[in-house]
This record gives sequence, C-alpha cells and structure tokens, in this order.
Amino acid sequence: MSVEVKSLDKRFVRFVKPLRETAEGFFKFLRGPVSKVDIFIVNSSQMRKINFRYRGKDKNTDVVAVEAPEFPEIEGQVLLGEIYLNPAALKDKPYDINYALIHGLLHLIGFTHQKKSDKMEMEKTEQEVLEWLKHTS
Repeated sequence: MSVEVKSLDKRFVRFVKPLRETAEGFFKFLRGPVSKVDIFIVNSSQMRKINFRYRGKDKNTDVVAVEAPEFPEIEGQVLLGEIYLNPAALKDKPYDINYALIHGLLHLIGFTHQKKSDKMEMEKTEQEVLEWLKHTS
C-alpha cells in the first residue's frame, strides 16, 4: 500500500503522521488489494475551491473524496484517488479528522450514502474500522 499525506497549510502539518497511520490501518483492516491514495490537508479557502471543482458545490466542507478514473494500476498498485481533509471544518462536527478520513476512504472503494440502507452500511463499516484501529494501535 502507498499512502501519501501532505499538508497544504503549515498549520495542519501535525496531522500528517497520524492520518498516514489511520489510512495504513484502514487498508490493513480491509486486507484488500495493494492500493495507493493521496491525502491532502487543506484550509477552508482551498476546500471551498476543491468542493466546487469536483462536486459543483460552492461551500466549505470537511472531506472530499475524488476517485481516480477507472482505478488505474501504477507500479503494481491500484490508484484509488485523492482525499482532501479540512480540519477547520470539523470544529462543530460530532466526529474527528480520523472519522472524516475513513469516510472518504470508504467512498473511494465504492461506499455511498444515497439510500438509507447504504448509509447504514457505511456508518457500520466506519465504526468497525475505528474500533479495530483503536485496538491495534
């Protein structure tokens, strides 16, 4: 697995290592194919532009997951896509940045929350991953 985490705002550099560990734990939990994902930690201004570019929504948010087109294989790894996280948007949320990351990673592997049953399955998996990570760290 290959997890790249970059902070595009120096205020959020402290999140790089813990997020890398969370993402690596996520892939260990799945025991799936070797995957590559790029994670960017951004500020609110950057996130608003990203959210508009990829989702057509001109507002700030906490996480945006962007799937790679057709999951190309690069150097023997499946490129899942990119995740953008905005720690500042999490202040008033009932969850933390690790939850937002897991949520984004699940989107990259095909989870959605369009229907109630999909949302319930996604939330169940998020909790399973977070619980597993808690006991393995």
